[in-house]
Amino acid sequence: MTKRLFEENAYIKEFTATVTACHPVKNGFEVVLDQTAFFPEGGGQAADGGTLNGVAVTDVQIKEDVIYHTVATPFSVGEQVTGAIDWQTRFARMQSHTAEHLVSGIVYRQFGFSNMGFHMSETTMTADFAGVLTPQQIKEVERLANQAIYENVPVTVEVLSGDDLKAKEYRSKLDLDTDVRLVTIEGYDCCACCAPHVAKSGEIGLVKVLDYYPNKGGTRVELAAGINAFADYVALHDQNKEMMGLLSAKRERVPETVERLAETLKSTQAELRLLQQKLALSSMEQVQAGSVTCGFVKGAAYDSMQTCVNQMSGDVRLVFSLVEDGALYVAAARQGDVRPVIKALNTAFDGRGGGKPNYGQGKLSVFDKQGILNLLSAQ
Repeated sequence: MTKRLFEENAYIKEFTATVTACHPVKNGFEVVLDQTAFFPEGGGQAADGGTLNGVAVTDVQIKEDVIYHTVATPFSVGEQVTGAIDWQTRFARMQSHTAEHLVSGIVYRQFGFSNMGFHMSETTMTADFAGVLTPQQIKEVERLANQAIYENVPVTVEVLSGDDLKAKEYRSKLDLDTDVRLVTIEGYDCCACCAPHVAKSGEIGLVKVLDYYPNKGGTRVELAAGINAFADYVALHDQNKEMMGLLSAKRERVPETVERLAETLKSTQAELRLLQQKLALSSMEQVQAGSVTCGFVKGAAYDSMQTCVNQMSGDVRLVFSLVEDGALYVAAARQGDVRPVIKALNTAFDGRGGGKPNYGQGKLSVFDKQGILNLLSAQ
């Protein structure tokens, strides 16, 4: 059993320990220490990084109360080592994990929805709640979470068993009864958890809801907290400043300016499509191949080709658009079935496509105008 220094004091950045075991594994060596401040992967949180005697610790796992540190070089049993935690990453995770407890506690107390799942990435985290949260409720949760941060309430840890545990109201995804580690955010939450947390809510700094959406009948909420939330704000601020410059708009006018430009773009694109359709119609060469009326254009897109095929006479009509790597085609029939024609074209000219009896489209990898006309004439 490895003594867990991170449970006694989450703020230990360096420590000394004795190597009790070391054995080779696929990615290096697994080192066991008599005590460690490295948090192993668990509870939705990734393993700590850092070094042992300057050697990078690439993974930390716990198996049957023994913590294994993966390193590239071996250590001797009985050797004294100095461990150093990647503190910037660890503290950011402490901020995020405590923020998740805070948000989940508020959701549970305000709306009665349990947290059914939690995942933390390097910059954001997600929490899955067993109920539908409205936009107004999400805003209220965010407001209350940041209010708790401003209040700078204590975050405490205790381990309970037996009657003491039964008398305690707390959140937990598992049915636990012995040596349960409870993390309490005073006035907001009490939850079973094995991970390191900040000592006061003010150390979280900031909680920001980034997104929320339905998930398995409930609501998934994406969050950023602390250092990561600040970094996200800086990135958004810089992005907004750049947009202000590009749009020649004040900060508060960026949304309406973008909306106005989007409407202008939409109108311009509609005008462009109309002009492209007119150009395709005016430049299209029409050739009769047996019972099929064919049209040939250059560089037209499917929507322009559809306009062309609709304007052509005859029952079965085909429009081909010559592009760099072959030819697009659109086929239409007023009474007949275009599928046999499409199948023959695809087979003869390495094409892909299909459709319904009265309409289909696709692309030929090989474009041979005369070969196409000969094939269609023989249909």
